Formats: sequence, C-alpha cells, structure tokens
Amino acid sequence: FSERIPETWKPYFKIALGDPEKAEERAFLVERSPKTHLHNLSAPMLVIQGRNDPRVVAAESEDLVRELKSKGKDIELLVFEDEGHDVLKYENRVTCYNAITDFFAKHLKP
Repeated sequence: FSERIPETWKPYFKIALGDPEKAEERAFLVERSPKTHLHNLSAPMLVIQGRNDPRVVAAESEDLVRELKSKGKDIELLVFEDEGHDVLKYENRVTCYNAITDFFAKHLKP
C-alpha cells in the first residue's frame, strides 16, 4: 500500500502511521495490516471500487480479491470504471445499491 499512495501523501503517512522504510516501524505496520490477517476471514465480502479512486488504488482491491479467491474465500468485486472514491453518478448508485441489497439477501438469513 505504502508504495502506491501518492507522493504528496507520504509525509503525512509517515507521521500518522509510521515509516515503512524503517524496519521497526514497517514491522508495526505489517502486524496491523488487514492483509496480515486475511487467513482469519470467514465472512463473505463485497468489494466496491472506483477505477479512478486516488485513495484506494484499484490495483489494491484487485490484488485483495485475487488473493482471497485463491484461498477459496467468498468474495465479490464490483468496479465502476467512471467513478473515484465515491459512487456519485446516479446510474452507478442504483447499480451499487442493488448489488449491496442482492449481496445481503444472498448472505444474511433470518
């Protein structure tokens, strides 16, 4: 993740979370990373991603989905090619909300 964030965010990232170039701080970041604990994931997951998202780079979500699928996890990916961090376009919102509703209907049982 730290390699993919915009250069302008790196100084803040180092102050707020730690410097991944320093071994001790990198170990701290790795231990707290959700990626470290993926083997514990037992719930299905729906990942919604905007292709133009500057905060959550699409490659990060795609890597996550690929890795979890390779481990046999129940994960779905919905990518909006014309959205950023938020789903703003009306048609995309309808698609997004329908996907969320369908996901819940599929996985949440009374």
